[in-house]
Amino acid sequence: MQKLTISLFKQLTLLAALIATSSYLFIGTPNGNTLFILQIVFGVLYLSFSVAEFSTKMAKMNMPFDRFFYLPYDVISHKLIRLGAFAIAGGVLWISSSGLMFLASLLFIIIAADLLVFILKVVQKVYYMSLFANYVLISLEKEQKIFASQIEMVEYRYDIFYLKLKDKKTVALETDRLLVLRLLVDDVGAS
Repeated sequence: MQKLTISLFKQLTLLAALIATSSYLFIGTPNGNTLFILQIVFGVLYLSFSVAEFSTKMAKMNMPFDRFFYLPYDVISHKLIRLGAFAIAGGVLWISSSGLMFLASLLFIIIAADLLVFILKVVQKVYYMSLFANYVLISLEKEQKIFASQIEMVEYRYDIFYLKLKDKKTVALETDRLLVLRLLVDDVGAS
């Protein structure tokens, strides 16, 4: 299946779960037990579509052979903040005594799917940096190619390479998060 089709089915599954929950809140149908079972079914479908979407993306990715696993702290903190915000919102909805507690299960489904896909990305080493002759490829949540002609200046401070680009942007490469680059810096410093 195409990635777009899987993504569409994934979002439609979440929309169907939201519609079923909203109909329970406003109309009263389906009853609480049926809604709980429906949300479990929609949750399993959402998780399976999330994993299928990741698998099709992995199959189509053309990852270079010489790549180095690179997972900077900002990617981890962004993921933790997002999951934490969903968990707090889900917890508040869960402890509410109204029918809104069913919306918490939708947030918990999203948290589980996001966490599962993040773990799969780390295990499959989707976060990487690759060094080529004329550019650096950084693949985090998005791919970024930095060509040598774009770099105005390179600075190294506090174990971080700062690539100052000609368009006044700065890209930070954390050497403590990239083992191979760290070994190269230590070798240059020793000689």
